Amino acid sequence: MLGFFLLGLAILLYITKHHKLSLLIFTTFMLNGWCILTDAILDYKNYDLAFIYIIVVLIFNLLIDIKTDNINDSKICIIIGAFIVFLLLDIRYSFTHYDFTPYQILQGSRASFLVLSYFFLRKIDQETFVWLNKVFFYITLITSILYIIEVFYNVRVLPYKFSTVKVDEFTGIMRYYNSPPLLYWYLIVTILFPKILNSRLILPAIFVFSIALIATLGRIQIGMTVFVIFVGLLLRRKIKTLLKAVIITLILSISFMEIISLRFQGTYGDDSESEVKSVFTGGIKDMANGDITDEGTLTYRFAWVYERMLYLSDRPIGENIYGLGLISDSQADVVQPMYHFNLGLYGEDGIKQQMTTPDISYGNLLSKYGYVGGLLYLLLWFYLMIFFFHHRKDSDYSLAGFLLVLTLMLIAIAGTSVSDQGNLIFPLMLFVYVKRELSLKYHKEQSVEAATAVNHILADRK
Repeated sequence: MLGFFLLGLAILLYITKHHKLSLLIFTTFMLNGWCILTDAILDYKNYDLAFIYIIVVLIFNLLIDIKTDNINDSKICIIIGAFIVFLLLDIRYSFTHYDFTPYQILQGSRASFLVLSYFFLRKIDQETFVWLNKVFFYITLITSILYIIEVFYNVRVLPYKFSTVKVDEFTGIMRYYNSPPLLYWYLIVTILFPKILNSRLILPAIFVFSIALIATLGRIQIGMTVFVIFVGLLLRRKIKTLLKAVIITLILSISFMEIISLRFQGTYGDDSESEVKSVFTGGIKDMANGDITDEGTLTYRFAWVYERMLYLSDRPIGENIYGLGLISDSQADVVQPMYHFNLGLYGEDGIKQQMTTPDISYGNLLSKYGYVGGLLYLLLWFYLMIFFFHHRKDSDYSLAGFLLVLTLMLIAIAGTSVSDQGNLIFPLMLFVYVKRELSLKYHKEQSVEAATAVNHILADRK
């Protein structure tokens, strides 16, 4: 009931033009309740609530015809439109080729339509985004503190969907998978762009976010995030800041150096060096063919994708275009007889997942959308990254946006950062903000040029 209460409140707030609070609730749905209002707490799936909100708000905007300033966003609208057209064709293919029922297709595809939210997110004004960004910062700070307590003291202060928690075999610390969804954004911003937040909590926030990142125990997540932050420092040409960042990072890491060292060192065969070697020396092919002697997690991730690619190579062209069908692993009675892949995680029900994995985004995109749909979806991410990079000198928000999207795409080889459409919500909001910022800058420049031209004409007449 709590989920539907929040959904009704969010819609009512939007209709009555209280957009800030409405979008705060909607973003909560898109980001899985900030790891607090989880599906179990809401008694309904966050993504389903977000989907209903999107449909209602889009219909409301269509009927009321709420207009917005032109932000020259035709390119991204075309990309999203092309992906939606593909999804409609994919639905038809899943119905005619795989004989899935409408209910099965709806259950397997509804989360794919969350990208439609852009068509009302583009109406967000700058003041609303700045307010939301500040609120999200404090939410992320609080949940990061709770996450750190959860990991290092093994106290479930945040709701957790799994009944059991595994101990990380390398560090001996509990491994939780409910880190704050905007952790990477606020770690980047607090270190590189503190003026964006204008908060007195910047320094303690840097410490909290850094420890929360270490607490994820993800080698890819830690390594890639640190790499992207250094890229950001280089792009800003702040060598002194870079040196300070290195020193501060080393100081902050002293207490956690053993944890970091153990996590990256691993055991033979699962240490970082051995895993990289395995990827380039046939480990992927061997594991995909059923040889599970190589226990490297990186090898496993790529092998998971490779096994699906091998399967599709012997299938009709339509399956290569559209993927394994718009159906979810929750439909086990349908999925399990259809697919028998060697690689896949076992759920708590003891059934191996065939369609998706929490380990690598790119594999999820391939299985769900095929080669064509997967590339169309990635095109949206690449467009955002290129746009932010192109305007990196025009706005701090744009450079920060580039670093965020780059981070999410890099860590996508170790998680669902790209394949979960909910993670698009903030980059899309950021895109709209930068578009408006560039538009205001352009109009100001035009006004100055026009005023200068008038002054010249008047001076010539004198």
